[in-house]
Amino acid sequence: MQTKVKAFLLSLVSVCCIQWKAVSQELPFEPGESLTYAVYYYLMGVWVGAGDVTFSVKEDEFMNKPCLHFTGEGKTHPRYEWFYTVRDTYEAYADAQDLSPYRFKRDINEGSFYMKEDCIFDQRRDRVISVLKVKENPIRVDTSDLEDNTFDVLSLIYQARRIDFDKAKPGEKIPIKMFIDRETHDLFIRYQGVEIYNHDEYGEVACHVFSPLLVQGTIFKEGEGMKVYVTKDKNLIPIYVESEIRVGSIRAKLKSTKNLKYPLFQN
Repeated sequence: MQTKVKAFLLSLVSVCCIQWKAVSQELPFEPGESLTYAVYYYLMGVWVGAGDVTFSVKEDEFMNKPCLHFTGEGKTHPRYEWFYTVRDTYEAYADAQDLSPYRFKRDINEGSFYMKEDCIFDQRRDRVISVLKVKENPIRVDTSDLEDNTFDVLSLIYQARRIDFDKAKPGEKIPIKMFIDRETHDLFIRYQGVEIYNHDEYGEVACHVFSPLLVQGTIFKEGEGMKVYVTKDKNLIPIYVESEIRVGSIRAKLKSTKNLKYPLFQN
């Protein structure tokens, strides 16, 4: 089960910073919203439930400025913890209007590996100051350039929900930017069109479907081998994700919702 919960979190991150005229000014979510996903890993011909990931948003302050505080938490199911334990927490503080990032934190605990990172986005000076601690290694402090329209790893998930896919054409590429591991990546997502996804609980759901261009790393293969299904309603919630990874495949399904801004599946 190594890093499978984390893989889903990063898969949504790939749908990040949108530089596109079709981004809605109105946020499709509000403080109090919570989304939980069940994550599955394809192992030896069988889909195995690896764990859960929960995303939530609340009101907060950063340096005396009102902001939105996003949290993403991933954990393995208790029955697998004898084999491999995952306890990952991601946090982001972003502007309450345009979601430009203020601060990003991650606390990764996976088996014997652990790391902590804290990034401050200095928008005025166009830089990101990061403090990284990996296991017993010395603390590392870096300063990176901050490009325009670049978001941190977690708030990008929420920024992506602002896309007006009704204005996109199948095959169209939407440029995106992602800041992770002290680098900015220029990528894109390719809009695939509208499909019906048959959810175990919700039944047939009309969805916008797209594939992000992925950068090859320790988990994902390079290319467009991921598909993301987003509800074709005012909430624009990722309801299903499937992707090839370096070893096997991974998928995630929406498990539960709380405090949605709009009724689910209502256009």
